[in-house]
Amino acid sequence: RAAKLEEELKKKARYEKYREEQEKKARDVMYGEERKKKERAAKLEEDIKKKARYAKHKEELKKKARDAKLEEELKKKKARDAKLEEEQKQNVKQWDSVYERLASHKNQTGALDVNKDDDEELFEWIKRQKSILVLYFQNKPIPISIDQARKLTSLGFSQSRPGIIRASGIVDSSSVENLWNEVLGQLSAFKERFGSMTFNHISSSHPEYQRQRRLQNWVIDQRREYKHLRLGISSNMTAERIQKLNAIGLDMDPRAHIQNHSWEERIEQLTSFVEEHGHCKIPLKHPQLGIFCSTMRQRYKEREEGKKISLSDEKMSQLIDLGFVFEAGKSPNLRSQKKMSWVERYGELL
Repeated sequence: RAAKLEEELKKKARYEKYREEQEKKARDVMYGEERKKKERAAKLEEDIKKKARYAKHKEELKKKARDAKLEEELKKKKARDAKLEEEQKQNVKQWDSVYERLASHKNQTGALDVNKDDDEELFEWIKRQKSILVLYFQNKPIPISIDQARKLTSLGFSQSRPGIIRASGIVDSSSVENLWNEVLGQLSAFKERFGSMTFNHISSSHPEYQRQRRLQNWVIDQRREYKHLRLGISSNMTAERIQKLNAIGLDMDPRAHIQNHSWEERIEQLTSFVEEHGHCKIPLKHPQLGIFCSTMRQRYKEREEGKKISLSDEKMSQLIDLGFVFEAGKSPNLRSQKKMSWVERYGELL
């Protein structure tokens, strides 16, 4: 029994030792797995940190590249700005130099006009400045400064009339005014010579024809500009010009005086004309009766068309008794007429 008991104790001891060994192995396996897991976690964390450091480093490199590129662009921009500023200074200096040449030319000649053959560079420069002034007067962007544009206007460049859209409309205001005053003097001399500013019809071969024609057209222009001024339309008529025209006695609105005379006064004037000339064929250019007769013919035409007008039977009778012609002959249509020789025309005249 003792031997058996001893054997059982040994057997039990071996089992305990085996179980402990197995438990130890199990613990070692478990600890090994945890260690590997921790190692894997640590490695993963390290990889993440490395990627983060790499991404940060890469971003820093990109930022440095962007900063370097931006700095380079800023340097280039500064260089361009400096170059542009230098060019602008040179352009301003050159512009001022040519401007001084033009100002000197005006002081010597009294005008801003330059002959191309005398100074082609200055001539072309003036053309460019006129094109720029067209934009300036239209409040549009211009390639020169506002001060330079004002210098040009102060020198004498201005619009021939408000609202011009072409360079030809930019003129030398002093020259234009001098020319205007010169024509005004011619008109005043014409009045002193003939006693009035009425332009009678003369032959084109007459030595005074061209001069009278120019003066007549000039007077028509002044009356038109005056009318535009009263209607609020763009006009080159000024208060100073109106005073000068009134000073020599030019009637700026002859039609306004039609209603200032009574019917009896007009009939009396017509009677005096018939007694003096032997007929009642008053030309349209007659200073007192021309427009009145044209109005009467218009009233007659309206009467024939059945419109209500102020020309009564009694007034018509008075005009007819004086030999007034209500329907003046129309101008012949030369295109539809048969061509005739000079001899045939002379025969008709006889």
